[in-house]
Amino acid sequence: MNSALALLAVAVLVAGCGTGGSGDVAGDVVVGGKELVPAGGSELVPPTTKPWDVPAGPTGLARCEDVPELRSQLEGELSGRRNPDHIVEGVLATYAMEHPDTFGGRWIDRASGGVLVLGFTDDPEPHRAAILQRRPTEDDYPVVDPPPPITDDRPLGERDDVVIDVVQVRFSEAEVEAMRDRMWRSIPREDWRSFGLDGTGYDIKRQRVTLYLVNPPEGALAEIAERIPDPSAVCVEVTRTPQPPEGPLAVIPDLNEEDPLVSCPGTPPVRYSQMIDPPSIDDVDHPAVDVLRAELQAAGRDPGGEPLPRGRWVVISIDSDRATFAALSASGFGVAGIERSGDRWIFTGEASGGPCEPTIPLPAGLARVEVRLDANSMPDPGDTSIHVLVTEQGCASGREMGEALRGPQVIETDEAVLVAFAVVPVAGMATCPGNPSTAVTVELSEPLGDRWIYDGLHFPPKPLTADGDPQTSSE
Repeated sequence: MNSALALLAVAVLVAGCGTGGSGDVAGDVVVGGKELVPAGGSELVPPTTKPWDVPAGPTGLARCEDVPELRSQLEGELSGRRNPDHIVEGVLATYAMEHPDTFGGRWIDRASGGVLVLGFTDDPEPHRAAILQRRPTEDDYPVVDPPPPITDDRPLGERDDVVIDVVQVRFSEAEVEAMRDRMWRSIPREDWRSFGLDGTGYDIKRQRVTLYLVNPPEGALAEIAERIPDPSAVCVEVTRTPQPPEGPLAVIPDLNEEDPLVSCPGTPPVRYSQMIDPPSIDDVDHPAVDVLRAELQAAGRDPGGEPLPRGRWVVISIDSDRATFAALSASGFGVAGIERSGDRWIFTGEASGGPCEPTIPLPAGLARVEVRLDANSMPDPGDTSIHVLVTEQGCASGREMGEALRGPQVIETDEAVLVAFAVVPVAGMATCPGNPSTAVTVELSEPLGDRWIYDGLHFPPKPLTADGDPQTSSE
């Protein structure tokens, strides 16, 4: 029996049971199958645009990634997860409401260390001076109800916990709303659907209305540019959904493979050995690790903030642009992401969940489903078919999968039956009301006997259950 099948009768492994790193890591290290970029050892990307410039980008209807972002030249004081206190926000909101004709929006520039940036269409210098001189008052707009008491009434320019910048922008908020209204009236709703429109937004840092298009037909971008009033005020983010692989489903890894690629929620694919025995952050020298440490320290100093996942922090993967870390504990698996933006690494988010059960990544164009035994038709040893229920896991607007369901792939051995399914996901936006289950009959080449039935997309393969029933054999 090979080593993979030897694990079939063992409980599913949980990421976090590893012992940690294997000693000091120095120089170029491989984590998650890719080289780590040593601190200070690579040429960093220059800032996306010069300070104070209003980003223009290509003329006409541009791809959003081709439009430079507006950046602050100051260095902020906020961590990647912390927001300014509500008193400061109230002062800024009040000042913005006092200048409705020129105020163009407010954001936190995390790529500049957490600078609070306000945009105005006119000269920013008078606004900067006025804002930095403002003191909090009880007449300021309350951003929360009830408003917190004012415990620091110094001018904003004298506070050491926040850095405020003012830049010139192309559009005021009022102009953006009017521009979006003209754009929607210029093209009928049915035509927008035919162009693949999946949503809209306003990217204040790029000063563009953003159109999210999924699989737009040929010529759609040119037609949009011709029909909307001002293409230079719009950019598009185009998603081309990959086509699923042709032919029968073939996703279960070779049973002789002892170290396949696996992933857990929120992680990129890495080798199984890496997932169950990742190095501690204490063993890796990298600027992304430094950012994570700073976030952990900031979370400890800010009792009012959201805590980071608790546990022993390890490195799942680091490449030239992204880093993924996990907090391992007996009760769960937390994930944090850090990405490189221009000349710095910035914190991008975190999530927590139950213990990780490593799964096999699916090919592009396919998405995961949940498979369980049909409790109303449990298999007997003499059966040559198995009745299962398959449920789409992603948001699918409650659809029936129908022809989008792929599989089953079935691998039989003397000791086990491995099954796998997948689904072609919905292209574009979908709601998440819960998805119906599809009943599928899996045919076997011989009677089931005393073999157990497993989901082959887990590694090690995971025993199928019936509606939470822990009994997973053919009994």
